[in-house]
Amino acid sequence: MPKPVETVPRSKVIDVVVIGAGQSGLAAGYFLKQAGADFLIVDRERRVGQMWRNRYDSLVLITPRELNGLPGMLMPGDPAGRPAASEFADYLETYAKAFDLPVKFGVRVDRVTQTADGFFTLVIPNHPIIRARNVVLAFGTYPGAALPPMRKDFSPKVAQFHTYNYGNPKNVPPGTVLVAGDGAAGREIAAELAATHEVFLATGRPRVVLPERFLGKTMWWWLGKLGVYKVRKFKPNRPRIDFIPTSVPEKEALVDLGVKWKPRLITASGNVVTFSDGSQATVRSVVWALGHLLDTRWIDIPAAKDSAGHFLMDQGVSPVPGLFFLGRPHQASASSGLIMGVGRDAEFVVGKIPLHNAPREKTAPAVLAS
Repeated sequence: MPKPVETVPRSKVIDVVVIGAGQSGLAAGYFLKQAGADFLIVDRERRVGQMWRNRYDSLVLITPRELNGLPGMLMPGDPAGRPAASEFADYLETYAKAFDLPVKFGVRVDRVTQTADGFFTLVIPNHPIIRARNVVLAFGTYPGAALPPMRKDFSPKVAQFHTYNYGNPKNVPPGTVLVAGDGAAGREIAAELAATHEVFLATGRPRVVLPERFLGKTMWWWLGKLGVYKVRKFKPNRPRIDFIPTSVPEKEALVDLGVKWKPRLITASGNVVTFSDGSQATVRSVVWALGHLLDTRWIDIPAAKDSAGHFLMDQGVSPVPGLFFLGRPHQASASSGLIMGVGRDAEFVVGKIPLHNAPREKTAPAVLAS
């Protein structure tokens, strides 16, 4: 575990505070340490990698180990194999320790503001305010599960889960289960539930399913060759292509397992759900797998957001001086929201931070042999 960091006195101004000790925040920490910066990484969890440990038990990353290493340290194990979420969490913990990154745990930042002198203040329950010249928002690609208003239309007798509290089939009461959302998580959860439950899977937007490997190379290698991951400026209205590798169960495989494939869920009443084709089902449980939702309200800096509350940025650099982002989907390229894009984006963003009297001293990277 990284060494504990003492509470920052109110009078002290830290050069850089990174919010989030996941892969994005740790990658930022790597480059900040190389630069000799005065910085601190804060995280609301009690352990590095806890966000990954909080996901459902069977979660396996869609990218292979060779693409999941952070700057300076390869991920050990079979390079072509895909690690379990818990394995990746342990790797992050090892990474933070190896580079002695200053992480303070149990810090829930309730509000970030900017004062007239240009400094940022981080409001934390039962702690002195932390002041910083620069802030990097690296608190995860999708910090919270998306839950629709429709959830309130279900009877209290219908058990409801989402991808952060589902866990495994043993947690789900006997009876029919509706899995809402056919992304990677929805498909995987539906597949494992099918062994013990009757399962309906409500689909969403069209998916592009690509082979996991082609001509001996991974899908990710081919997408890189096609230029999908080239850096470009973030455009909020750019159409997104949602790639799913066939390591995730395809429709035919799910149907063979007994999963009942349904179109979009449109209404719920009590324990009865209605799909867009007019068909209905009576359910005992619902697993919401509709993606993830970003709450920006606690960043109380109006100039950092548009009228809809979405963050404004150019490749992770805010129009607000001193404010930066990491891990945002498509912030610089299609890989920005993936582990494989974290290192490149972190190096770019840290290079844009006006560090206060910090000499840039490159250190030889440590490499963990696979």
